Amino acid sequence: MANLNSANKKGISIFALAMLNIVAVVSLRGLPAEAEYGLSSIFYYIFAAVVFLVPVSLVAAELATGWSEKGGVFRWVGEAFGPRFALIAMFMLWIEVTVWFPTALTFGSVSLAFVGPDQTWDQALSQNKFFVLGIVLAIYWIATFIALHGTEAFSKVAKWGGMIGTVIPGIILIVLGFSYVFAGNTPQIDLSWDKVIPDFTNFNNVVLAASIFLFYAGMEMNAIHVKEVDNAPRNYPIAIAIAAIGTVCVFVLGTLAIAFVIPQKDINLTQSLLVAYDDMFAWAGISWAAPIMAACLALGVLAGVVGWVAGPSSGLLVVAKGGYLPRFWQYTNKHG
Repeated sequence: MANLNSANKKGISIFALAMLNIVAVVSLRGLPAEAEYGLSSIFYYIFAAVVFLVPVSLVAAELATGWSEKGGVFRWVGEAFGPRFALIAMFMLWIEVTVWFPTALTFGSVSLAFVGPDQTWDQALSQNKFFVLGIVLAIYWIATFIALHGTEAFSKVAKWGGMIGTVIPGIILIVLGFSYVFAGNTPQIDLSWDKVIPDFTNFNNVVLAASIFLFYAGMEMNAIHVKEVDNAPRNYPIAIAIAAIGTVCVFVLGTLAIAFVIPQKDINLTQSLLVAYDDMFAWAGISWAAPIMAACLALGVLAGVVGWVAGPSSGLLVVAKGGYLPRFWQYTNKHG
């Protein structure tokens, strides 16, 4: 019976795994922060991709297929340095997520605030701390509930939520932003080629570089699910490659799209993405789409949070089953 259940259990497809990684890494909420730097952000995105994202992606793919036992980072570090360092690595991954949750969830609450038809009222609502707190808690517990229903449940949410809430909004942002410029409108940034190379004497540019490296973090996180991936030795590297390419494209082109439309002095880290959509939709004559986009972005946050809830938590379960955490951490529900 156990074998029959195992055979009937669906694995994670290439597309689903790619979406899991994209929603784990890509967050449109961070684009306004980089849009402040105009064309110079391109240099940092590509530089960080070459020296960080691509190597991490390749290493994650190699380790996941070479050591395909369930455990991900915990398994890899344990094989190389022993269980104590493996436990530390897994704990650091988990605590990193704990710190990250508030920023992602706050963006989700701001997105939902912009579902209303009046931008002025929406902006006021997005600054209401009780509204933000309520939505933050609601999204987190919904994500936890989904993650508790097992791999199939959260991979579906990540796949479709990632498409609807991250990939499609990113494509729309890019298309509208570049259409705005190609239609003859004046972009809000200087498009001179010399602006691509940043001023390295400016400390703010160093801060930008550090933040972009952080943007690319997380590609290794979903390796914890390698045992659930269909034909992992073949499919995992393909999914990682798709996710890495998609991540760079969305970050670079999405940042430029915002920079084209929003003046640098008006960029707000939590609201500018929504304002950019509002302005672009108004320019395109489809203002009615702005609330729909806000709801989609909130769904994207949910998809990302689901992945980050499930990944490190599954890793800690492996740690517990290895005997390095109290026994009560080993208990699972019927979904595993």
